[in-house]
Amino acid sequence: MVFHNDEYPQHDKTEVLYGVDIIIKKFLETFSRVKVSMEGSIDKDGPFLNVSHEPIWNGYIKLKKRGIKLRCVTEVTINNIQYCKKLMEVAEIRHLEGIRTNFAIADRKEVMLYGVSQEKDPLSQAIVTSVKGLVDAQQYMFENLWNKAIPAEHKIKEIEEGIKLDVIETITDPAKIQTLYLNILRSATTEIMLIIPTANAINHQAGIGVFNLLKEKIEEYDANKNVSIRLLSSQINNYYYNLRQQQYQKEQNTLLSFSLSSLPIELRNIEADLTTKSIIIIIDKKESLVIEIKDDTKDNFVDSVGFATYSNSRATVLSYISIFESFWKQSELVKKLKESEELQKDFVHIAAHELKNPIQPILGLSSLLMKNIPDKKEDLINIIKIINRNAKKLIQLTSDILDVTKIETNNLKLNMEVFNLDDLISDIVEDYNNQADKDALKLKYEFLYCKIIDDDNNIEPKIKEEPTKRGTKGSIYILADKTRITQVLFNLINNAIKFTTKGIVKITVELKYDDGKKVHINVKDTGSGIDLSIIPHLFSKFTTKSKGGTGLGLYISKNIIAAHGGKIWAENNTNGKGTTFSFSLPLTIQ
Repeated sequence: MVFHNDEYPQHDKTEVLYGVDIIIKKFLETFSRVKVSMEGSIDKDGPFLNVSHEPIWNGYIKLKKRGIKLRCVTEVTINNIQYCKKLMEVAEIRHLEGIRTNFAIADRKEVMLYGVSQEKDPLSQAIVTSVKGLVDAQQYMFENLWNKAIPAEHKIKEIEEGIKLDVIETITDPAKIQTLYLNILRSATTEIMLIIPTANAINHQAGIGVFNLLKEKIEEYDANKNVSIRLLSSQINNYYYNLRQQQYQKEQNTLLSFSLSSLPIELRNIEADLTTKSIIIIIDKKESLVIEIKDDTKDNFVDSVGFATYSNSRATVLSYISIFESFWKQSELVKKLKESEELQKDFVHIAAHELKNPIQPILGLSSLLMKNIPDKKEDLINIIKIINRNAKKLIQLTSDILDVTKIETNNLKLNMEVFNLDDLISDIVEDYNNQADKDALKLKYEFLYCKIIDDDNNIEPKIKEEPTKRGTKGSIYILADKTRITQVLFNLINNAIKFTTKGIVKITVELKYDDGKKVHINVKDTGSGIDLSIIPHLFSKFTTKSKGGTGLGLYISKNIIAAHGGKIWAENNTNGKGTTFSFSLPLTIQ
């Protein structure tokens, strides 16, 4: 449709109007030349003004009959609902909470703005403009208001039938988030579900008075006992200690002055890896508020949060209830599993120690018997040897069970000390060879080293073999747990001996510089080699092909070496005879 410019004021014309009669006259003039649309915004007093002034109301009726498109945004309240219904007879009305602006746009060519309505003389002053930039800006504002508003029918139904409309609102102002947070907590009548994901976030809640508010809420409803509060957090048990460390400790009015555990609040911990990065609040299973934690390192609530989403939508609230209940049930399951784990650990410790108690006297007395049997009666000596040997196996088994328990409960402790690795291995080899029968396997120990060969002090990767000379070239000091490294060496040596019928088990130590300074210890045998079927699981629990073996030794050895920052591995020898087990340790001391 084409409009003639002379029907509206010329472009770039603006005038100020004073007095009710003049302003109403201007309204009616505008009504007479509108060809397509009349749209705008009025505050909560506007519906009464437009309906009760007969000339304006009659003007709207004429516009409706002429087919003019009428759209208006206002705030529907219990006080103006009848006037809003009347306006809906001639125009499309939408509701927007808190609207305070008053303007009308005619055919997107002319705008009239007038002041916020007052009880006396509500139309005392107005501005009319046809300046294109101003008209376009006001049209843009109207479209934004229109898109944010909801049909007036919905708000009227909510007021008349007590049905609260679904709302999903995003808040970006941290101060407004804090106010809304505290207000919805105060509004709770039956139940509060709360997830606070971090220890610092707990401190922030205390800083803004959340816990004191919960205390007041409980005391308020204590007589009827009809308020339920459930709280989930990853570190709720430590919050009070952490809170006492805060800088606002001197502000007694904001300091949490009671222990949360003393209140009738259900508290549960959730695992750190299960927590969200948001504070979640659910009130009476009807409202939810989700607050993003933007920077948990900040000292206060306002600085730490980002945006928040509020909703009373049943679908949205139910989804957050589902999240909360899942965490709640999971925390109970984790608690039970931990209790079960603790019971299992306690049982293993007790059982292992109880096994050791009767074994020690068996070992001691059998050894004493062997030394004091008259006439060296061989049959009796052999029986006692069997008793002694099996008692040693029981001791080893109980020690292995204890070690596995320590590994799996992260309680494997290392007693670090500096010691000479060469001396340790030499003593082990010497003791074994001295006690072994003449026809038994022998242990051999050699020290290998890297030699600097060029002018730039580059290390040649070739290895030169020389016999060890204790206290000279063979001296190599490491920082490690001597008892645990000895345990690993015994495991590897005993393993080599078990699978080797004759020959020599060779132990070598070499310094490696290709991947940082490290010392490599190798135990090489000439036995049957590793069964190919168990190679992928060689260092796992219960992996063994030997008769009577538990498959725990290599698993324990792997974890001991890993605790030292080293690695352990094994491979069959390239010549097809036997296996070489190796482990490396960081070399920090030479």
